[in-house]
Amino acid sequence: MTPLSPGTRIAGEVVEGELGSGGFATVYLVRDPDGRLSALKLLPLDQGEERAARAWRELSLGMRLRHPNLARQLGGGQWPEDEPRFVWLKLELVDGPTLEEWGLVPGRTVGEVLERMLELARALAVMHEAGMVHRDVKEANVLVRESDGQAVLVDFGVSYRKGNPTLTKGMFPPGTLPYRAPEAWAYGRAHVGVAGAHYRAGPGDDLYALGVVLYRLLTGRFPFRFTDDGGVDVEAVLHRDPLSPRLVNPRVPREVEAVCLRLLAKKPEERYPSAVALYEALETVKAGADASWKLPLHPERRRAVKPWARRGRMLAGVGLGLALALGAWWLGSGQEVAPSEPVPEPVRAVAAPPAPEVPSPAAAAPPVTPRKDSAPVKQQQQTPNAPPEAAPKSWGAAVRNACAGLTGFAFQACVAGQQQVPPAPPAPPPQECPAGAVETMTRILGLSIGEKTSVDWSDVRGRSVRVYENTPVRVPGHWEAGADFTGKGYKIALPDETRISGRLYVREGRVYGRLTAARTPDGVTYPMCLELMDTDDNVGLELQPGSEPGKMMVDPVVRVRVVDRFK
Repeated sequence: MTPLSPGTRIAGEVVEGELGSGGFATVYLVRDPDGRLSALKLLPLDQGEERAARAWRELSLGMRLRHPNLARQLGGGQWPEDEPRFVWLKLELVDGPTLEEWGLVPGRTVGEVLERMLELARALAVMHEAGMVHRDVKEANVLVRESDGQAVLVDFGVSYRKGNPTLTKGMFPPGTLPYRAPEAWAYGRAHVGVAGAHYRAGPGDDLYALGVVLYRLLTGRFPFRFTDDGGVDVEAVLHRDPLSPRLVNPRVPREVEAVCLRLLAKKPEERYPSAVALYEALETVKAGADASWKLPLHPERRRAVKPWARRGRMLAGVGLGLALALGAWWLGSGQEVAPSEPVPEPVRAVAAPPAPEVPSPAAAAPPVTPRKDSAPVKQQQQTPNAPPEAAPKSWGAAVRNACAGLTGFAFQACVAGQQQVPPAPPAPPPQECPAGAVETMTRILGLSIGEKTSVDWSDVRGRSVRVYENTPVRVPGHWEAGADFTGKGYKIALPDETRISGRLYVREGRVYGRLTAARTPDGVTYPMCLELMDTDDNVGLELQPGSEPGKMMVDPVVRVRVVDRFK
C-alpha cells in the first residue's frame, strides 16, 4: 500500500507519520483530538483470506489483555467506513528500544536481565491464563518502556486462543525458527507428508522461546549454532544440550543458569509447568542475589548481544597444522551448499512513488528485479552481478582435506581456521565523491551529510548473505529525508526498491563499502556518496563465517550513511 500522508484521518485519529511496516501491516503514529499520541496498526483486508482473518483475530484477542507488561489495545474497527479496505487497531504507544537493542547497551547487569525476565513471565502468565499463546516470543517483539524501564510484550498478530479456528494452512504456525521448541521440530519430522497435519503450539512453546531470549541476553549468542549455510541445526535442538551459559560467560550466576537451562529442556514437561511457576522461581533466585549481580555481564564486549556473532578463533598453537592447511588451499575444490529453510521475518510492502526527473550521471546501477510483495517471506535470489558459480575453487573444502590428517588441538584449531579469509588487497586510498553527488543528495534529494538509513541484501533474516565486490544493496521502504535526525520524514528521498551500488572491500576482517550510484525502480539514476555501516552504527560490517576469497558473507541488514568524502 502507498503510505498514508500526514494529516489523514482514521476514526478521529490524525496520522502524524509512519512508525514502521512489515509483511502483515503498517504502523502509524497518530494523535487524537485531545493531543494524545498512540500507535495505529493498519492491516489490509485484500491480502488473502488468512491475513484478513488474522487481522480480526488480533483485534479480538488484544482487547482481552490488560497488563502493564502487555501492549494495550485501545480500540479497533474498519476503514474507510463506507468501503472498508483495512482493519485498524489503536495501540498503546510504547516509547523505548527493543529488548535486543536494550541488551546491546554496555554495562547491562544480571540483575537488570532478571528484572526483564520477571516482567515477561508476568506477561505470559496473564496471556496463558486467558487461554492465549503468543507463538512469537523474541527480543524484537519486546519493547523496554523508557518511562519505567519495564519490558512490554507486543505484536499479537500470530497469537492463538484456545477454541479459535485454525488459520494456518501449513504444518506450523507463523514464527521465528531459532525460537521454535524441540517438540515442534519432532512433530514436523514425525508427520512429514501427512495431509492436514498441523502443530498446535502451547504455553511450553512460549516458555522455550523465552529461554532462548534469556540465553542470548546472558551469553550474546543463540543456545544452538546455525548450520554452515545459516539454517537451524535441528539435530542439535532435538538431541544436544546447549553449552552451559557459565562456560560462555563466567559472570552468569549458577542459579540464573539453572533457570535458563530448564526453560530450554527438550520436553515441555521438563520445563516450568507454567509462567506463574517460572515467575516464582525467578523471585526465589532474585532473593539470593549478591553484589556480583551489579557487575556488567559483558564488560569487554563491543556489542553485548549480536544474533549471529563471529565464530571463535583457535589459531594459537596450530603451528605446522595451519601451515599445511594453507598449503593445501590450491589442491581442493568444493560445491556451494544449498540454503536451508529461511528464518521468517516480516518484509516491507509499500509502493514506490514516481522519482523526480533529473539528468542521469554516467555511473549506472544494475537493473532492478521486481519483487513480489504479497509473500510474507521471500527466498534469497542470486545477485545479478555475481560471477558464475560453476566449479568454484573452495577454500573451505581444501582446508578440510588438509585438516583430516591432524589430531587433537591442532585439528580443532585447523577447523576453526577454515573461517578465516586470506589477506585481502589493501584498502583504497581516500577518495572524493562522484561529481555532483553531494549537490544531488543535499539539494535534490533533501538528504543531510551524516544522515543514515537501513538497507538490505535480502528479505530473509537470520542467516548470512553472500555478496561480491559489486553487489548492490536495496532500500526496503521509502528513504524519507530527515527521518534519521527528527523521527519524521519530510519527503521521500529514494523510493522503495531503489538499488544502491558501488564497491565493497575487506580490511582486517571487516567489509567496507563505497556506494556511488542509486537507481530507482523508474530507472532514474543519482550519483551518491554513501558509506556502509553495521546496525550498531560502526563503519563497516563484521565478516561472517563461510567467507571465501572473492566472496564475502555478511548480515542481510546494514545501514548506509551520507558522507561528503570517502576517508
